[in-house]
Amino acid sequence: MSSSTPEEVIVTASLTSDVARVARGMREALALVDEVLDLDHETWESTLHVGDIEFYTSKNGPYPNNQMRISVRPSMGVAALHYADHDDPEVSDAYSYTPNPSIERVHLIFSGETGRLFPRSAVISISHARAALVEWLRTRARPKCIEWRSE
Repeated sequence: MSSSTPEEVIVTASLTSDVARVARGMREALALVDEVLDLDHETWESTLHVGDIEFYTSKNGPYPNNQMRISVRPSMGVAALHYADHDDPEVSDAYSYTPNPSIERVHLIFSGETGRLFPRSAVISISHARAALVEWLRTRARPKCIEWRSE
């Protein structure tokens, strides 16, 4: 966990809409989470990086350790999350998890680059996804308000 306060949080996002955004402070970060959860992720996922600085992707870095990958289908009320933090001593890589996946087949994109989908068991409600993302922003750790599974 970082020693900074939630108001100092900086979130760098790469959205499914091919837009990059930076949110500074909790109010902007929460608005960004709501924006992501309103987007229909048909062909590409969104990624969020949380930290004390903005993160950029280049061959020279920096390479963020704390990332959340998100895919959402607002019309169906569902989302899926993937948490990655190589500094997490318990679980460095995990998917949101529901023990009883919906019978209805939902395709949520994990990687637009490869076409890989989230596992069906990763599909959760948008309200649970929002709660997990808010907790993640506040704690900068894997949210405990939802279940997770490593694969």
